[in-house]
Amino acid sequence: MQTMIDWTWGDINNGDVGPGAYSWFHLLWIGIMIVKSVLIGLTVAQKHSHKVDRAVISVCSVILLGCEIFKQLFWYGFYEYYRFEIFPFQFCSVPIYVAIFASVIPWDKIREVCYRFLAFYGIIGGLAVMLVPNAVLYTYFVPMSIHAMLWHTVLVVMGVYLIVSRGYGKKIRELFTPAMIFLGFVALAIIGNILVYKLHLGTDACQPGDRLSMFYISPYYITELPLLGAVQEFSYPLFLLCYLLLFNSFACIVWGITHLARKLSRKAPLT
Repeated sequence: MQTMIDWTWGDINNGDVGPGAYSWFHLLWIGIMIVKSVLIGLTVAQKHSHKVDRAVISVCSVILLGCEIFKQLFWYGFYEYYRFEIFPFQFCSVPIYVAIFASVIPWDKIREVCYRFLAFYGIIGGLAVMLVPNAVLYTYFVPMSIHAMLWHTVLVVMGVYLIVSRGYGKKIRELFTPAMIFLGFVALAIIGNILVYKLHLGTDACQPGDRLSMFYISPYYITELPLLGAVQEFSYPLFLLCYLLLFNSFACIVWGITHLARKLSRKAPLT
């Protein structure tokens, strides 16, 4: 682990940090994401098989789980104590729980709801970071940069796979149950943020909760999400409303693009 911790982008004393947005490293991972998404969409996803779907999501969940365990061990090894601010309950973290649950649950109807959440909400978390990676590619540590790109690439590839394989984009009601799951996660995040802060789950050297802000919606810390920070400073309830509208709108956009692509594919002439 110490070898991994020592693997950095340069000399931190000289101000060296991560590769940054749209560096060669970032563009490489964008290319990997696009190629993987196209390949899995044109090959495995075309089988439209329940058994294959479950196998693919299981593999993705194992990859995500391995990445998260490595991340937690890495930061614990670096700080030599646990910082609650890295607790894995962010918008782009919860797909791991949904994917694992979908892999083991025996009921098809519940698994289908999980698939829809991963397809329409999980993909948002992946795309958001892959397109605007400032919050993850600033890190001084190479392993954490690789972790961030791999994690969010898997979210996008998994979402594309499910959209193609499950044939989503037919009816808008496909979004209803995933939206309920999203609202449930937001509620848990709000409760968790308050509890961690009030219970001072950190160390004496850190602020209460180590500045933990699940889903970046803690009422105690201004969000890092663009534009929403100004709204939060004005009114926290209004900020939450805008947050919910924003992410649900993104899910609607993903569904709309899927719906449009489906209509265009039907109109395409056969060769």
